[in-house]
Parts: sequence; C-alpha cells; structure tokens
Amino acid sequence: MRLLAGILVGAVAWLAAVTALGLVLGRMWPEMAAITDMKALTLAMLAARLTVSGIASIVSGFAAALIARERVRAALGAGILLLVVFVPYHLTIWANFPVWYHLTFFVSLPVLSLLGGALSPKR
Repeated sequence: MRLLAGILVGAVAWLAAVTALGLVLGRMWPEMAAITDMKALTLAMLAARLTVSGIASIVSGFAAALIARERVRAALGAGILLLVVFVPYHLTIWANFPVWYHLTFFVSLPVLSLLGGALSPKR
C-alpha cells in the first residue's frame, strides 16, 4: 500500500512542481508565456520546458521514495506512471516538436525520478 501511495504522490508532486515552475518561468520569460502556438517555441524555450520537467521528475522521485520509504521501486514507479500517461499525449503532438525533444522527455521521466529517489533519506 505504501509503495502505491508513494507512486501516486510522486506523480501528483510532478504535476505540482511543473505547474509551479511553469508559472515562475512564465513570469520570468513573458515572451514564452505569450506563445499560443507550440510550434513557435524556440530551441531555448524547448530546453527550458525540458529543464522544468526534469526538475519536476527529481521532485517526483524524491516524494515517491519519501512516502513509500522505498528509494528505487517507488521512484521508478512514479517515473513509469508519468511515462504511461504522457506517451499517448506526445504521440498526438509528435509533429509539433523535434524528435529529440520527445525522446529526451520520455527518457528523463524515469531516469530523473530515480535520481530523486536516490536523493531521499535512507530508512
């Protein structure tokens, strides 16, 4: 039960972190916040979005491991859950972004979640 709770909390933590960091990024970079057509994102903007997601993935893995008291399985489970949720969506927007962007996003979810889990305190 703890493992499942950790995985779910990790996914919610990712969403909260992406939302908060996205709001901060939008305040700091009004040109990015003003874009309505995702095809208009510059290389720097794509990198910023991946950075926000990467930080959120670390937060996700940390939160999952903390709740589950299990550093590897909980963090990896949260990353895989996020991957399962986002792959279908990214397939619908595949043509809007370069392939490297999608692949970086996909790989970063479980890998950086694992890193976040490794940063959690040992129990």
